[in-house]
Amino acid sequence: MDAEFSDASSDRSRSPTSDLSSDNGQPMERKPKRGRGRGSGRGRGRGQARGSRRGRGRGQGNRAQLQEVNRESRIAQLENRVNSMSVDDMRILIKGISKAQPSFVLNILDNSNVGNGQPAGPAEPEPPKPDQPSWCSCSNCREMPTQQERLCCKRQPLNCHSRLADFQQCVLDELVLELAIRYRNDFLAQPEDDNYNRCHRHAAYRQYILWIHGYLGAGNRRVIPSCCVWRIRDKYPDGTGQYVGFVGGRLG
Repeated sequence: MDAEFSDASSDRSRSPTSDLSSDNGQPMERKPKRGRGRGSGRGRGRGQARGSRRGRGRGQGNRAQLQEVNRESRIAQLENRVNSMSVDDMRILIKGISKAQPSFVLNILDNSNVGNGQPAGPAEPEPPKPDQPSWCSCSNCREMPTQQERLCCKRQPLNCHSRLADFQQCVLDELVLELAIRYRNDFLAQPEDDNYNRCHRHAAYRQYILWIHGYLGAGNRRVIPSCCVWRIRDKYPDGTGQYVGFVGGRLG
């Protein structure tokens, strides 16, 4: 029994290469199998994936560069067309742009001395009005009770916010304000304010903020320039002359 077990165990422990022999009877070694097939395949696959991602990144960079080149090319083409225009053609073009985007043109004019009715070069400042505060540059502001409210639109007198046609149409117009009031009351489920001037005055404040800054929301409020505040108050005055003033941090 022990011999049979010993023979069987010796057969099992014999190397698999010992059974192989060549034609001349010499034992022949079996070549080991290579174990790199799956590993090399996986390595190449992951490497290709990473490479493709890097390729996509380079493609995005190339697209951004191409967009920048196209933008500069369009600007150069526009400048060439403007340079080739006559003075009369330029005036016609500027008038057309002014009708389509008056605020855009005024913003550009405010940053230069062109178009203010003065000859080119440094413009002489207008003498201040008797009641004009020292912090006012548009000559249409009035003194305000708090330092925070002492704000000017910082435009030239002819282009003061409170004197623009857009201000009259978007901020002071009664029909525009009536629609804004109705929409706000419906949205917030608020009752209608019986005080006509107070209701329209507050609506005009909101219209100005929407016109200049866009919608701000609760807790994010802006001070309205004094020139515009008083233009609104002159149109929709309080009977007693008492005004609340700027209150920050509440629903607009």
